[in-house]
Amino acid sequence: MQYYEVKQADNTNNKTELEKKHIPVIQAPDKVKKDEYFDITVKMGEIDHPVEPGHFIQYVDLYANYYHLGRANFTPEMKPAVTFKVKLKESCTIRAYELCNLHGQWQGNKEITVE
Repeated sequence: MQYYEVKQADNTNNKTELEKKHIPVIQAPDKVKKDEYFDITVKMGEIDHPVEPGHFIQYVDLYANYYHLGRANFTPEMKPAVTFKVKLKESCTIRAYELCNLHGQWQGNKEITVE
């Protein structure tokens, strides 16, 4: 297994084009009910990431704090976006880690409150 330095935005208010293409965007409600399933959609970047044999997203891992919820693997023939159906017991930070075969691993975060 190869390990990568995890990259995040240097300035979240002024992201570079590279950051806009690679930092996972997490779409989910800000508040959810305890132990009720809801959707978390992860897409790779604010602007479309290239999808070609020489440059593509290999996978995305989803975590609630540091608990692994799931993984989606991609090929160059797939658009790198996925929806996970999850339930939570407590408020947490949802973390998505994606791996670009050329530019390494990137992280996106979203806070979710459980009521």
